[in-house]
Amino acid sequence: MFFTKSYKTNRLETVLDEPLSRSNDHQPKERLLDAAEELFAAKGFGEVSVRELAAAADVNVAAVNYHFQGKENLFQEVISRRFSIQRDRTLQGLQSLLDQTEGRPQVEQVIQVMVSEYLDGALSNSFLTMITREMHGGKGGTHVEFFKQMVAPVFAAISKALIAARPSLKQEDLNWVIASIVGQIHHFILRRIKCKSCQDMPEALEIMLKAFPALALDQDEYVRLTTNHIARFSTAAIDGMYPEEN
Repeated sequence: MFFTKSYKTNRLETVLDEPLSRSNDHQPKERLLDAAEELFAAKGFGEVSVRELAAAADVNVAAVNYHFQGKENLFQEVISRRFSIQRDRTLQGLQSLLDQTEGRPQVEQVIQVMVSEYLDGALSNSFLTMITREMHGGKGGTHVEFFKQMVAPVFAAISKALIAARPSLKQEDLNWVIASIVGQIHHFILRRIKCKSCQDMPEALEIMLKAFPALALDQDEYVRLTTNHIARFSTAAIDGMYPEEN
């Protein structure tokens, strides 16, 4: 039995593919954030100049340094703004699962929530997809503060839920288990990104689809099947390494 998206709450209805602020008369800092999000998503961090950012936001070039002390910090703040939505969705999904199962979820349920939220968020939003690509392409400068605010709370919530589901799971192995699941998620995100980038290369696209036909599916079905596969595969591994105690 699968539980994809069963434990999402309805309190966060933000449409992730739309800028968070669209008013033409809002403050220069917000205009820069909106412009940066669109430009970084469309072109990538390295291909966007400070001058281009300023022109898109209708501000002076000096405003980038004044508000963000440079393009790198602007990039980090845009990431934080978007990832906070993703973080809160995942945290709420895991907490809802724990509440509904009275603190005793199944391993597969925990992984379903973790994977579906991550995949759905990344593939539904061009900026989050771009971030995944940048991170795997060696983009540096991800600050410790970002991990403290965005990554650490999610890691702690996943750890708590997995331990609740499988008390025999050793604490020292938890990092490896979660990293393995995240690695699978990133692999399937990047395959989807690569496939979309080959739309104008019929030969390359044909090879990719022949090797992995699921890439031809619409996004919702791709997320559903990928979530179910990762959840089943990872649960089987956990069951084998850390069987339930009688």
